[in-house]
Amino acid sequence: MGALLMLATEAGGVQLDLMGELRGYAIVVFSVGLFCGSIYLILATDIGNRMGFMVSFASLCGFLAMLGLIWFTNLTPLNALHGPGPHWKVSEIVDNPSQAKIEAVRTIQQEGRKVDGASQGEIKATVDGALTAEGGEFKLFQTASDYVVIEAEEVGGGNLSFFRHRPHYAVMAVQAAKKLEALPGAAPPLPTADPSQPVKNVVLVRDLGALRQPPIIMTIAFTILFAISLYVMHGMERSALKAKAAELEPSPSPA
Repeated sequence: MGALLMLATEAGGVQLDLMGELRGYAIVVFSVGLFCGSIYLILATDIGNRMGFMVSFASLCGFLAMLGLIWFTNLTPLNALHGPGPHWKVSEIVDNPSQAKIEAVRTIQQEGRKVDGASQGEIKATVDGALTAEGGEFKLFQTASDYVVIEAEEVGGGNLSFFRHRPHYAVMAVQAAKKLEALPGAAPPLPTADPSQPVKNVVLVRDLGALRQPPIIMTIAFTILFAISLYVMHGMERSALKAKAAELEPSPSPA
């Protein structure tokens, strides 16, 4: 049955790499068992099973809490835990910005500002993906070379306070390109706008993302677990001291 399932999956165009996934799970399990289990075994031989487990658990929680704090304050490591970064999202496509659902976009031609080169490249990449995505909501063209960017304007952006940001919007006007045939042996002609085709205005909204949200949640969660483990160890130690004091207390002798 397993072989038939794999054959059917591969025939359907989906590659099912079960061995690769199982190998990845096995590496994680053996790594945790080796590094955490070896520390637990060493501690269990010295201070007992329960206290050894609590000490190793508290140490692991404290290490993960500090690691999350480092990731929260410094996001330079490429493999660090982080959320989605800032990016543009296509909101709608209108014939004229005055028809947009967002009020701030309706007056972008009067109150907006031209988008600089670097920001326009980022917006263009988002627009390319939306306008040419197969089966997408905003698909208008087959390839990114089928249209030309007329202009791009933005409005809003910036900080309102330490934790609040002003909404940031952009509008990129695009128009279908002329169908030009390349001459034999010559470079392909640069795409130019076709005046007979309508201009479409792509409205975009800036999503600030949540880069620091996962590490701060990780820091808070493991800090709470670290505090709980310390409290439990404190209770275990007090219980042990009371039991030892009860054993050393002399039993009353008959008068």
